Amino acid sequence: MKYLVLALVGLMIYKILTKRHLRISTFENATIEGDELKRCLAYYEASLSLTAFQTREADLFNNTLVTYLNSMPEDPVAATEVCKAANRLVQAAHEIIRRHIEMEPIPDGASGMHLVWRATFHSFATWAGASLSAMEALANGREPHEAYLQQLVAECQAEQHKAQNEDMEFLRSLRVTRGEIAKIISRSTTLGPADSWQPNSTISTPS
Repeated sequence: MKYLVLALVGLMIYKILTKRHLRISTFENATIEGDELKRCLAYYEASLSLTAFQTREADLFNNTLVTYLNSMPEDPVAATEVCKAANRLVQAAHEIIRRHIEMEPIPDGASGMHLVWRATFHSFATWAGASLSAMEALANGREPHEAYLQQLVAECQAEQHKAQNEDMEFLRSLRVTRGEIAKIISRSTTLGPADSWQPNSTISTPS
């Protein structure tokens, strides 16, 4: 099924994006230190926690697609499970945006990164909404709008590239060791799976 490829490509984009690995060679030109550095590091850890949560939710959707998508045309249970997972992904995307807004005020040193990630999270939410519409169409025997989905994947790739570049610029500005950044990344990646958020009970089902 063509849409399975598009869906998995979209999720792969965000799996790569949410890793946010440290890939810089030097901190020699760092200018942020003292109290501003503490604020920036706290912001960075909170931001990483958001993308860890995003990864968890994308994984749940991905696992459901792999299990049920090819059975959707013949199996109403499979159709319901896929639509339910897509609905959850949409709710999670909007929860991420809500939490990102609540992180304000933003340290001056992180303002550029915050703006780029805001655009990235909105791009994710748009793609998630289109995925839900596509799953509902498939569940009811209709073809999804493939060209639009391809456009959204391309836009997500562009936002991903901007976010990765901004991450690197932000980290280069911090007067901090690689070890300290590695510890922050390690702590934040454990928070996504442990997050207690759950979607509301409204789900999408085939008609």
